[in-house]
Amino acid sequence: MSFIKKIFSSKEAIKEPEVLLEEESPLCPIKAIVEQDDRVAYFYLWGADETSFGVKSCWIRNLTHAPDEPETKLINKGIPPMLPKQYCKFPDGQEKLKASDLSLVWLEEGDAAALFLKKEILAIIPSWSGLEGFTGYARDCKGNGYLAWEITKANELPERVEQAISCWFSWSSELNPFRLEQPRILEVYEELLGKNDKYYAIDGNQWPPKGLYLRNGASKTVFATVGLSLIPMPSVEIYVDDRLEYNRIELGIILDSQLQEDDLQSIAEWISGQSSLPWDNITFLGEGHTINFQPLNSKKFNSVLLTNKLGALPKIELGQYRNSRVNFLWMVPISHMERKEVIDKGSDSLIAKLNKVGSAIYSLDRSEVV
Repeated sequence: MSFIKKIFSSKEAIKEPEVLLEEESPLCPIKAIVEQDDRVAYFYLWGADETSFGVKSCWIRNLTHAPDEPETKLINKGIPPMLPKQYCKFPDGQEKLKASDLSLVWLEEGDAAALFLKKEILAIIPSWSGLEGFTGYARDCKGNGYLAWEITKANELPERVEQAISCWFSWSSELNPFRLEQPRILEVYEELLGKNDKYYAIDGNQWPPKGLYLRNGASKTVFATVGLSLIPMPSVEIYVDDRLEYNRIELGIILDSQLQEDDLQSIAEWISGQSSLPWDNITFLGEGHTINFQPLNSKKFNSVLLTNKLGALPKIELGQYRNSRVNFLWMVPISHMERKEVIDKGSDSLIAKLNKVGSAIYSLDRSEVV
């Protein structure tokens, strides 16, 4: 008799699970997997090892009679447990899932997904799965179980799933969102900053499309991204109450000099890398955040502060896209000590000091303000 059979009866012997569905997120390094054995079916989202996403799981259905109590022994051994009968709409179990009946819809941020059984939502793993004991939502759950919660009429996620379906469909159109929004964004930039001297494609011929506006003036060089805001950033709703106020951004930088072609190319490549940072790292960028600044080999300024609060910076208003506010954030070069102040005291402390130096914030030769 096997080790498992010594602990559990032969009736409870665990069969190796079968993978019914496996699919990569279109935006984030996350893989969706649906598995079932002879007892239970589960929906998982697996983040890449280099991220902090981890593994999120959601019970889908029991395939045999539900237990009266939580299967803690199985949980402790890493074996998918069944949901206790008090949380099951079908306590006697349901038929096995068929791979051909299953499909997946990723939410627009790419860090959450809904599992469909034909045309009906079967389970949803949102971005906040894994927090405070919550796992996900399941159609066949009753109440708030520890392995899944019921999908109630008050739940807004089914509506967001429908919006995501509409969003993904729009990208298959010839007049896709980028073709529609790129001219509008460029018009806003050129009205405030001047006609572009160059326009870069910074998407590497990969979806989603992204561009970069460049104004290389006699005294100032300005870069601004085009199209980041068409894709909402992941994880935002974990940290703020209203994701629609913070989940879309464009980025820009102003430097107080006319740069040579090699330097322009270096900055363009660096901005291209930052433009995918939220989705590659399953995180978000917002007011007061800092990131590393690598181009131009500045010995003093090796970070940038993301902000639109400095008085010397142009105020770029891009309105809304898909009911979300589009936030334009300038990347202001800062030193190691200035970044430490942001970490220790928050960004408002440094912003107050930078405001006192005015347009000197554009120069890589300015003095530190701390």
